[in-house]
Amino acid sequence: MAGTVLLVEDELFVALDLQDTIEGAGFAVDGPYISVSSALTAVGSALPDCAILDVQLADGEVYPVAEALVAAGVPVIFHSGHADPSLLVERFPRAVVCGKPCSPSRLRDTLRKVTGGSEDMAYTAA
Repeated sequence: MAGTVLLVEDELFVALDLQDTIEGAGFAVDGPYISVSSALTAVGSALPDCAILDVQLADGEVYPVAEALVAAGVPVIFHSGHADPSLLVERFPRAVVCGKPCSPSRLRDTLRKVTGGSEDMAYTAA
């Protein structure tokens, strides 16, 4: 495995699709977490190698989770269709923004890039 990705997404079918993409890229998935509170609990228990975060969740915006991850040096990928990418990058300059929908190949490439993996890393489809 290439590492662990924290997945925070409250839409079931989107979460399952992302999980397949993440695992297909060779990563383990921690989650999906559907709320800010559950994601914060997870981050408090163990830090992932990377995180994919939806912005708008049932109990609020994911920013407290993103702030905790960034403070700990964990790469963050925002995966949202409702947030303004320029505002996300302004608030979190080292984060990557992948708007919904994002192709599985782009997401795999982004995961490898932010975790320091090779772009040419072998890929096995799920």
